[in-house]
Amino acid sequence: MYDFLSMILSPIVWAMGKILELFIQLTGSPGISVILLALFFTTILIPIQKYGRRVEERVRVKMKNVNDELAPYKGKLKGEALFNQTEQIYKKHAYHPIHSVGLGMSFVVLLPILISAILLLGSHPQLQGQSFLIVSDLSKPDSLLSPINILPVFMTGITLVEAFIRFKDDKPVLYRFIFIAVVLFALVYNLASALVIYWTTNVSLSLLLTLKERKNAAKA
Repeated sequence: MYDFLSMILSPIVWAMGKILELFIQLTGSPGISVILLALFFTTILIPIQKYGRRVEERVRVKMKNVNDELAPYKGKLKGEALFNQTEQIYKKHAYHPIHSVGLGMSFVVLLPILISAILLLGSHPQLQGQSFLIVSDLSKPDSLLSPINILPVFMTGITLVEAFIRFKDDKPVLYRFIFIAVVLFALVYNLASALVIYWTTNVSLSLLLTLKERKNAAKA
């Protein structure tokens, strides 16, 4: 699987590597360069991420309408009668259960970049043995509270704050995003600090985007 992903994503990994090396030449700091790399890719992907969020919102609204209309029948109908009624409501709203996959679209569109960052930052020679702020080696887990790695906890905290802001009124969707955050935490916990710094920068910008969207919605 690793070799397959490396082959498929090699153009992205190559581009990220060249940009990272350019930032290192310009700044002389591998740590700052990782942050700049995250800022660069997150910024150019904002239109795609906004599209993903629009898809999520459409699916969320459609699912809410379906569930609200279906709720009264669940206590009255059973078996085939409930199935037929459910199918009618699904057809009315042009909904299929597979559409629920769209609730994670804003994360899915970023997944190739995340995997490419894992492939690049986990073994990049210019990060090995390099310190940054309180991190002693960017190529290794931070171990700031040995044996506990703090950066993944901080990253996950930001992700959860954003999830609660975006989906506080929609518990099923909120729980889905909490699950994604936990999976991501488990994925990066023992990986290089550089990668966690990269993704923390990414989720921080995502949180800012969410706050901006909420502010604009409040003005509308």
